[in-house]
Amino acid sequence: VKTVGKLNDPDVWTPDILSEESYNVNDYSLRDQLLVESCDSEELNSSPGKNSSTMLYSRQNSASHLFTLTVLSNHANEKVEMLLGAETQSERARWITALGHSSGKQPPDRTSLTQVEIIRSFTAKQPDELSLQVADVVLIYQRVSDGWYEGERLRDGERGWFPMECAKEITCQATIDKNVERMGRLLGLETNV
Repeated sequence: VKTVGKLNDPDVWTPDILSEESYNVNDYSLRDQLLVESCDSEELNSSPGKNSSTMLYSRQNSASHLFTLTVLSNHANEKVEMLLGAETQSERARWITALGHSSGKQPPDRTSLTQVEIIRSFTAKQPDELSLQVADVVLIYQRVSDGWYEGERLRDGERGWFPMECAKEITCQATIDKNVERMGRLLGLETNV
């Protein structure tokens, strides 16, 4: 993630990254104090109070997929708003998923989610990716137009991101119903253990 700027602040906020494994922490808060939302440049230009004179943009053109991170109460009990940019839509979606929290949100009904069958194995390269084997069935929570799914592997409930090209949507209603029944049995085993 590239830090694009801090809302209503004349100074550019940038993390002090010393190396891939080392960095300086400039601010922190409890996770439940974070709000994260995607936005685009049209929204920023049309939003009152968020015009180009108070907004700072990245000098790197590649950070075109923007999102806001609002810290409701940081370590100093201050509200902090930041505008962040990602290079791709899927990278932005992954950051929003990682930074967001689901308290107060009703989880989706698993029986209504799109199901896909894995047609090509995939090995996770990032911590938020999902390793998959041929014939795995995955429930889809999100799809991003640049070619990534976020899903939950049916056999063990593991959740993560994977390329769409590894999967084929299941359209046969009998197969979908069988998978929903199997999912119900697996969830029943989880709660009875």
